[in-house]
Amino acid sequence: MPNDYDNLMDFAVRTAQRAGGITLEHYGRAAVEFKGDGSEVTAADRASEEYVRAAVAEAFPEDGLHGEEGAAIESRSGRTWVVDPIDGTRSFASGVPLYGVLLALDVGGEPVLGCCHFPVLGQTVVAARGAGAWLDGRRVRVSEVDDLSEARVVSSGLEYWRDWATDEGRRGFERLVGKCRFARTWGDCFGYIMVATGRAEILVDPAVGSYWDFAPMVPILAEAGGRFSTLGGGPVGNWSSALATNGRLHQDAISFWEVESRGDAAVQTDLILARQPRG
Repeated sequence: MPNDYDNLMDFAVRTAQRAGGITLEHYGRAAVEFKGDGSEVTAADRASEEYVRAAVAEAFPEDGLHGEEGAAIESRSGRTWVVDPIDGTRSFASGVPLYGVLLALDVGGEPVLGCCHFPVLGQTVVAARGAGAWLDGRRVRVSEVDDLSEARVVSSGLEYWRDWATDEGRRGFERLVGKCRFARTWGDCFGYIMVATGRAEILVDPAVGSYWDFAPMVPILAEAGGRFSTLGGGPVGNWSSALATNGRLHQDAISFWEVESRGDAAVQTDLILARQPRG
């Protein structure tokens, strides 16, 4: 089946926005449960994902689906939709408006389309390979800042560096922050979108999470003109480190971590390394 990215992006935007509307019904009063891996989940996560599953099954019955909360459809088309129904569940459950609904379209093991909708903010970013990155119908690009002293750094949380990073990893983060204009914990999907839309220059985390957490960011950052890699400059994978930049500052940011020979083992605790798939 050929890819019609205009129609696919339109579908992704409409679906993410409607799923986001479901989350708003629970926003500010969601009861948190804990999954087997210790991560947080709410009834809104499950309801949002079920809506996306049903929408994909109706619109593209040959396509597959892989969801964080367990929704699954086997692909017969070679395309699979990847959904994180609430990225930033901690923010959502705390009444913080910076959570998002994430959708990506995977073709042949690569994310070719990404969508991130922020229900409380009423903003949606979508991108597809060769089609550009768009915020509510307006094309967006990364910033042109090329001096670290003017760079704005974001990260998903100080507890990430406390719990998931080695001493070496934390020292690199502290050195980076010390050289930049300011640092904020506008993290999870919101931090990536800040970089993609030119409102920050660097997002850095010791661990990126699972595929549904980062798959939409691959096409969004690429189409916005940014770069996305591990802290060693390699490809991002499940539970690898993550560095998203405006491209101009990518190598400068990498230089704060000495990971050429040891890779993410220099940055991450054994807890995170154990989550990474082998093979």
